[in-house]
Amino acid sequence: MYLLPLLFLSTLIHAQALAPVSGTLLERGTRKPLKDVSLFILPHKLKAVSNEAGEFRFPEVPAGDCELIVNLSGYQKFVRKNVCAPGAGLTVYLEKVFYTTFETTVTSKVVKRDDQAQSLTQEEFLKAPGSFGGDPVRAAQNLPGVAATAGTAQIIVQGASPDDTGYLINGHRVPIVFHFGGLSSVIIPEAVERVDLLPAGYGPEYSRAIGGIIGLTTTNPKDDRIHGMAFVDLLNTGGLVQGPIDKDSSFLIGGRYSYIGQVLKAVAKENEDFELTAAPTYYDLTGIYRRKLDEKNEFKTTMVLSKDELELILNKPANDDPGLRGDFYNRTEFFRVIPQISTRINEKTRMDHSIGLGRDNLLVNIGGRYLDVQNNVISHRSEIQNEWSETYKTYLGLDNNYDRSKVRVNLPNSYSVGGVNTPFSVGEERKFDTEGDDGQFGAYLRQEMKTSADSKWTYLPNLRVDHFTLTRETQLQPRLQLRYQYDSSLQLRGAWGKYAQAPLPQEVSAEYGNSDITAPYAWHYVVGFRKDFRKDTNQGFELTNNYFYKNLRNVVVPDVQKNYRNGGSGTIAGAEVQAKYRMNEWTSQLVYTLLRSERTIPGFGTGPSEFDQTHNLNLIGAYNTDRWTFSGRLRFVSGLPFTPIRGATFDADNDVYVPLAGRIYSQRFDAFRQLDLRVDRKYIYDRWILTAYVDILNVLNSENPQSLEYSFDYRQKKKVRGLPILPTFGVKGEF
Repeated sequence: MYLLPLLFLSTLIHAQALAPVSGTLLERGTRKPLKDVSLFILPHKLKAVSNEAGEFRFPEVPAGDCELIVNLSGYQKFVRKNVCAPGAGLTVYLEKVFYTTFETTVTSKVVKRDDQAQSLTQEEFLKAPGSFGGDPVRAAQNLPGVAATAGTAQIIVQGASPDDTGYLINGHRVPIVFHFGGLSSVIIPEAVERVDLLPAGYGPEYSRAIGGIIGLTTTNPKDDRIHGMAFVDLLNTGGLVQGPIDKDSSFLIGGRYSYIGQVLKAVAKENEDFELTAAPTYYDLTGIYRRKLDEKNEFKTTMVLSKDELELILNKPANDDPGLRGDFYNRTEFFRVIPQISTRINEKTRMDHSIGLGRDNLLVNIGGRYLDVQNNVISHRSEIQNEWSETYKTYLGLDNNYDRSKVRVNLPNSYSVGGVNTPFSVGEERKFDTEGDDGQFGAYLRQEMKTSADSKWTYLPNLRVDHFTLTRETQLQPRLQLRYQYDSSLQLRGAWGKYAQAPLPQEVSAEYGNSDITAPYAWHYVVGFRKDFRKDTNQGFELTNNYFYKNLRNVVVPDVQKNYRNGGSGTIAGAEVQAKYRMNEWTSQLVYTLLRSERTIPGFGTGPSEFDQTHNLNLIGAYNTDRWTFSGRLRFVSGLPFTPIRGATFDADNDVYVPLAGRIYSQRFDAFRQLDLRVDRKYIYDRWILTAYVDILNVLNSENPQSLEYSFDYRQKKKVRGLPILPTFGVKGEF
C-alpha cells in the first residue's frame, strides 16, 4: 500500500533534481555572439556547445552545488558558481585577453582585383599609428609613395602633382577626401570599409589621374543589433549609430564636428601679428542604407556631406601688398548621394550599377577679391563581370561624369612659374561670370587570362577609352598587367599602360586660360614582387618591393602670352619597399620610397618638380599589453624644392615690389621629421567599451618649414613652420 506513494515521491524528487540550464555566450564589451564554444558544468561533467547566436542549453542539470566553466583560447577563463537553479537563464560575458589595437587580419590575404592596388581594411586603419585616431586617409600615408602637402587637403602620390591625384567615394569622383589641414578624412572612419591606393600601373576601371587615385569604400551597416560609438577630444567630437531596421535592411548614421578653428579665429582678431595658418572648422555627415531586395539583388545608398570653413583676419597686408588686406574666407563643401544596386545573375555573372548625384561649392574671398564655383555633378558607373571559364574572366564597364558649373571670378591675372607669384596689385583685373558643361565619358574592358587552370601565369590585357568634352578629344589607353604566382607565398607582377586626364577648368577657360589646351597623359611602367614568410599565420614577416617609372607628356605649363599651354614634360622614377613584422604583442613596419621627379618647362630647362621628395621613410611600431597599447610613427621625408627669389623691382604705379625668380626649384626646404606617439587604455564592461587615449603629433616639436614669408621688398625672409607639437586627449565609448 506504500509502494505507489513512494514511487510518486521519487518521481517528483527526480523531476525537481533534473532541470534545463540555458543562456547566451557573448564577448564582453562587444556583445558579439561566440559560436562553436564548449561550455562545461562541473562536477557533473556536462557539456554544451554554443550555436550561431551564441545560445547554449544543458537539457538536464541536477540541482545543487555546481559551476559553469568556459575555457577558450584568447579569452580569460570564465567560472561561475551556483548556476544549477532549475530553469536558470544566463548571459555569459567572456572577456578577451587583448582588446588592444593591431589584432588585425592578415593583409596579404585580402582578395584584390588589381595587383597594383594597396588596401587597408577598417580593422587595419583604425589601429594604425600616426593616423590620428584611426583616420583612413592619414593611415594611407603610411603606404609606399604617399605624402601630403603641409596644411592642405591635397595628397602627393609617387612624386606627382596633387592635381594629378583622383579622389573617389564608392567609385565616384569627389573634390576632396581630406578636410582642411589634412587632419582627418571627410567620412567618419567607422563608416569606411576600406581605403585603396591605386599608384603607378593601376587597372582600367579608373582613369583621369596620371599620378594615382585614393578611394574610399563605405561599409555595409551591421545588422545583428544596434551598435553605437561616440568620442570627444580637444579637436573634434563625433558619433555613429548603426543596426538593423528589419530582417532585410540596415542603416548607419554618423558624423563629426571640429571646433579648433573657432579658437584660432578669436586669436586672429586680438593678435596684430597673427600668421595665416590652416586651422579649419569643419563637419561631415554620413548616412548609409542597405536592403536585400531578393536572393539576387541588393540595394545600397550612401550619403556624404562635408563642409570646411576657414575665416581669419589679415590685420596687415601680406608682403605689404595693398591688394591683400582685410578678411580672408575660404569655404569648401560638397555632398553626394550614391545609390548602388548589385545583381548576381548566376554563379558566374554579376552586374553592378551606381550613380552619384551631388554638388560642389568653393568660395575664396580675400579682401573683396573672390573665386566662387558652384558645380552640379552627375556620375554613373556600370559593370558586368563574367567568368567564362576557369581560364578566362572579363569585366566590361562604363564610367561617366557630367558637371554643370557656374563660376564667378574677381581676381587679377597673376602669372606664376616655379611657385613665385606676382603680387595681386600688379595683375590685370579679371572679373567675369560664366557657366559651362564638362563631360568625361569612359568605357573599359578588363580581361584575366590563363593558358590552363593550373598555370602560374595570369595575363591581363586591358583597354580604357575616355572622351573629354572640355578638349573635344578621345584618348585610347591600352594597359597590360602580368602576374606570376611562383607559389602560395611569392607573387611576381608587372604593369604597363597609358593614363590620361582632362586639364583643369581654369587652364582651358576662355576667360582665364587657353581654350586650345589638350589633355596631358602619362605612360606607366611597374615591376615588383610580394613575399609572405608567415606560412598561413599572422605571425612573422612580409615583404613588398616595387619599381616604377612614369613618362609624363603634354603637361600644361604657365605661359606669359596665353596664360597656359601644353609643351611641358616630365619623368618620375622610383623604388618602394614595405616590410611588416609581427610577433606576439609586437608589431612593426618599415615603409620606404626612393624617387626622382623631374619636369621640363620650355624656356626654363629640366629640373626637380615641385613635389620631388627623394626619400620618404616611415618607421611604425606598436606594443600591446593587457588593456594598453603603445604605438608610434617616425616619419622622415626629404624637403620639398622651392624657387629662390633673387631680388625685386619696384612698381611705382601699384606701390609694390615685384619678385624676380631665380632658377626654378633649385633649392630645398629642410627635411621633414616628425615623431607621433599614441597611448590607448581600454576599460571593458559587460555591454560596452570605454577607451581613453592620448595622441601626440610632432612630439619633438620639429619646425618642418614648407613655405617662406618675405619682407615687403623681398630682401629678408623667414621660414614658416609646419604643424607644432599637437597633443590630443580624448575618450571614446562603443556599444
